[in-house]
Amino acid sequence: MRAPALAILCLVLPLGLGCGQAPQTQLYVQDSAKASARWSVDLDRVIDGVYRPYRPRCMDSVRVGHTVEFRNYQPMISADVTALASPEGAEPLYSPNLVRPYNYAAGEGAAPEPYSYWRHTFDVPGVYDWVNSQATTGGRKVVDAYYGTVTFVGLDPNTPFGTICVEDEAGEGCEQVCCASDDDCASGQRCFRAEVDAIGRCLTPSG
Repeated sequence: MRAPALAILCLVLPLGLGCGQAPQTQLYVQDSAKASARWSVDLDRVIDGVYRPYRPRCMDSVRVGHTVEFRNYQPMISADVTALASPEGAEPLYSPNLVRPYNYAAGEGAAPEPYSYWRHTFDVPGVYDWVNSQATTGGRKVVDAYYGTVTFVGLDPNTPFGTICVEDEAGEGCEQVCCASDDDCASGQRCFRAEVDAIGRCLTPSG
C-alpha cells in the first residue's frame, strides 16, 4: 500500500487549463469503499489488441453518493489513482497500489479477466481529475524523502489523465465537461481526446 505523499499535484497544460481546486494538504491513502459500485473505470486494459490506459477517460453521469470502482486489468503491474484536481471540500482521490493480491478478482463468472480494484464513494459534486502515477513519466518527479512515494508536479500535455464529473443533487453541474467532438463543448473550447478513447474533456485553448 502507498504511504502519505507530501507533494501537491497540479496539472499544467499549454491549453489554458489550470489545476482547478488542487489538493492543498498532503494526501492519505484511502481504503476501498464498502458500498457496491455503480460505475467502473478500467486501467491498463487491452481490448481487441488496443491498449487503453483509462476507459472511459471521462465520466459525467456520476451522482453524489455513487461509488466508482477503478480496476487494474494488469494486476501484476503497479497502478494507482492519484488526484490532480478535486472540488473544494472534497477528499482528493488517492488509492493504494492496485496490484495483486489487493482486492483481487480472479476473473471467474461474469468477469473473465482478472483485476485488482479500489472503490471510492463521491460525496461532493464537481470535477475530479486523476492519473495513474505509476505509469506517468511526464512532469517533474518528486520522491518523498521519508516514505519514498513518487508524485509528479506538472504533466506532459500528452500524458493521459482521467476525469470524473459528479453531478449535484439536481443532476446538474457536468454540462460540457466530457466530449466526443468539439460540438459538445462551449464556444471557445475544443475537445481534448485520447487516441484510444472517444470520450475526452473540453479544454480552453491557450491564447
